[in-house]
Amino acid sequence: MKVISRRSVGALLATALGTFLVAVGLTQTPVAAQGAADQKMEQAFKNIKSLNGQSAELLLPTMVYFEAALGVGCPYCHDNDAAKRELDTKPTKQVARRMIEMVNAVNKNTFGGAPRVTCFTCHSGRPEPIGMPNVIGQALPPALGEDYYDNLPAAPAVPTGMSAGQLLDKYIAAVGGEAAVQKAPSLMAAGTVTQRRIGRPFPAQQVEISSKAPGMELIVTKAGQADNLVAYGPAALWAKAGNGAARNLRKAEGDATRLEDAFNLPAQIKQLLMEPKVERPEIVLGRELYVVSGRTPNLPRVKLYFEKESGMLRRLTYYTESSFGQYPTQIDYTDVRDVSGRKVPFTWVISQTRNREFTWAMQNVRAAAVEDAKFARPAAAAASQ
Repeated sequence: MKVISRRSVGALLATALGTFLVAVGLTQTPVAAQGAADQKMEQAFKNIKSLNGQSAELLLPTMVYFEAALGVGCPYCHDNDAAKRELDTKPTKQVARRMIEMVNAVNKNTFGGAPRVTCFTCHSGRPEPIGMPNVIGQALPPALGEDYYDNLPAAPAVPTGMSAGQLLDKYIAAVGGEAAVQKAPSLMAAGTVTQRRIGRPFPAQQVEISSKAPGMELIVTKAGQADNLVAYGPAALWAKAGNGAARNLRKAEGDATRLEDAFNLPAQIKQLLMEPKVERPEIVLGRELYVVSGRTPNLPRVKLYFEKESGMLRRLTYYTESSFGQYPTQIDYTDVRDVSGRKVPFTWVISQTRNREFTWAMQNVRAAAVEDAKFARPAAAAASQ
């Protein structure tokens, strides 16, 4: 039988654990002498509801363990008055009781009662567990305790005097605007795409991109003797791996393909992005950037990061929904150059959560006429007679 790793268990439970601390007090008044033989927690302390039957000797070590696991102190769940720790004055204590019952049930039903899952499995020193995977190369938030976070400088305020629409318009103007797209609506690009996984090198693959505004793209990746194709246009969104049959992209795949289209994004971002709003600025690669968030019809969240002065897009992150939570894909744009009046990236990096990173590096991008038929899905092969 395959044993589930602690990391896998943590990932499955992270979104469920929420705020987790034991629902008893570290300094509450005992109801009986602490030294009595074989005392249970409910005999020695008041208002015990989720740790009944356990030895009273375990209470103080349990409190210390939970403090370490969440990076918090007693008042996180208990009354601020140390003489009233047994009172249920904070909602977090009720949450804690439910979480204790849940963890006990998981260990009983999945691991035969062995304490394989603990509060640290998911919290890892943080008051709120991390329920979303991080993209490759992105550090997790530090687990430095509640005092550290309480004393951090205030986050930047949401900018006033500008709308999401204005930031998007500034971006579109920065890359040349509609006039530049009309002048050079189609682009042909050639370069490489290189996959990186930590500990596993991959050779660069040749890639060719055909692009036509406002929303058509064909990517041909040279893979041995057969090409891998991904394309979209007004009629279809499809992919074809090697000699296999072409398949339609799923709805979320289609939205992601449009967002990853580095050349056509400015021409269609305002149509793709629904319910856009300005968020707090964020620091990206040492620079404070404006942030606009929204969603697409099939992706729950999209974030765009713009340079304050130029309006250029430096990062785009979109989130995909799964049965167990969302996960991000991050795109960073660099090496922007002029092609017939259009500002287009020659290099961009797509970072995924599955320990994968893809660097797209174009050696040549030029304006060229491209027929619409190039983006059509190939016809299915006729059945053999």
